[in-house]
Amino acid sequence: MKLKAEKICKKFNRKTSGASYFYAVNETDFELAESSLTAVYGRSGGGKTTFLNMLGGLLEPSGGRLIIDGKDIYSMPDRELSEFRNKNIGIIPQGSTALPTLTVLENVLLPRLMYGKSDESARKYAMELLEKVGIAGLSQAMPNELSGGELRRMAIARALMNKPSVLLADEPTGDLDDENTALVLSLLRDTAKEGTSVLIVTHEGEAENYADIVLKMDSGILKNKE
Repeated sequence: MKLKAEKICKKFNRKTSGASYFYAVNETDFELAESSLTAVYGRSGGGKTTFLNMLGGLLEPSGGRLIIDGKDIYSMPDRELSEFRNKNIGIIPQGSTALPTLTVLENVLLPRLMYGKSDESARKYAMELLEKVGIAGLSQAMPNELSGGELRRMAIARALMNKPSVLLADEPTGDLDDENTALVLSLLRDTAKEGTSVLIVTHEGEAENYADIVLKMDSGILKNKE
């Protein structure tokens, strides 16, 4: 599945004096390489998260188009876009977004439950994903029992639950120690090798060792990393 951004940008209004608006992401063309891992580096506040959220169907651009599988996704009605995103795009947001009242297994099953049902085959696949990320033994644990690295691995499993063609990860190694950073980046690299198009936005340099393509975003401008 091809993801292509055509001259997308994001403008926000200012409430302070001076210019009445600013661009978090300047006009950008971008195509996510299929079956590869792309890393976008940049300092905090440089526009990386805004860029990822636009690519993920979470934040409508101020201009331009986002074409996925030949469809301009922001021309879709809200419900159609939500279903399309849930089926085709896996998103690993910053921090923990686990629902605290659900077990690890139930959290992983959540994307399937939103627009379908949790049958035995779904539960079996969820357990396979938990095995893949190394926390199958914690399937019945509650999120507050997990370490930061374990929560991040659960988030990866949940993002893969609907077998998405595109996986977008926002600072996936933030606040992790070296061991868990290597583990998470290896999981994302393996996911790309298996056919998913993976994008990481990060301010940490370690991801470069795992990426096929390395880009930089600075002050809302996307360019090749020097």
